[in-house]
Amino acid sequence: MSALQVLEKFMLDDIAAGLSRVSFEGDENLLDKGIIDSLGIMKLIIFIEDTFKIKVDDAEIVPENFQSLNNMVHFVQQKGAE
Repeated sequence: MSALQVLEKFMLDDIAAGLSRVSFEGDENLLDKGIIDSLGIMKLIIFIEDTFKIKVDDAEIVPENFQSLNNMVHFVQQKGAE
């Protein structure tokens, strides 16, 4: 499963479970649409750290890294390359 698929599945199953969504567009702004909030970002960070075995530093917890699935994938790939 690709990073995009893993992240989308987590978003659908855990973050947006009550929204009856079956998918997200890669560039869909999940913050602006209220799909993910500050608590959701914290759950997402824990999931990313556990799943992809990377450490998210406090300075990296910015909207740009978590506002869309494509941004999350880019962030995970960038961290994995470090």
